[in-house]
Amino acid sequence: RLWPSLDWRLIKCQIRRESAFNPRAVSSCGAIGLMQIMPATGQSLGVARAMLFDPDENIRTGIIYLWRQHDRFREIPDKGERLKFALASYNGGRGYINRAIALARKEDAPWQTWVGVKRYLESADCSVNGHRPDHRQIVAYVDHIWTDYERQKENP
Repeated sequence: RLWPSLDWRLIKCQIRRESAFNPRAVSSCGAIGLMQIMPATGQSLGVARAMLFDPDENIRTGIIYLWRQHDRFREIPDKGERLKFALASYNGGRGYINRAIALARKEDAPWQTWVGVKRYLESADCSVNGHRPDHRQIVAYVDHIWTDYERQKENP
């Protein structure tokens, strides 16, 4: 109901990657629950930290946050590619993904595809406020979820 066109199997794959379906999971950086929501992200969406342990609330918050990332990539016309960018932004932060897109565009690379952009995450020029992304982790996150999702679609 939150995002009618979103395939629930993608969220299932994301939850598997984020928390291995453990609703009480807390990461070393403080992300909480099934979809590993940071408390500040939850708060920005009107959800208190304690509520992030509620599976329904956590999934709802995660879907809303993923949708917001997706909605900000209107320049990516392909639905699947746009979802990959949304996943990357969900995991690593929108600033790094924007910077990688800008670098790809500057070099006239295929900036509207994840394959065309992901390599720019490891560039020394891909930094936001003096920080560089954990590019291996972001790329592995997106690629792992997408591979799992493709398998789910083939073998429902």
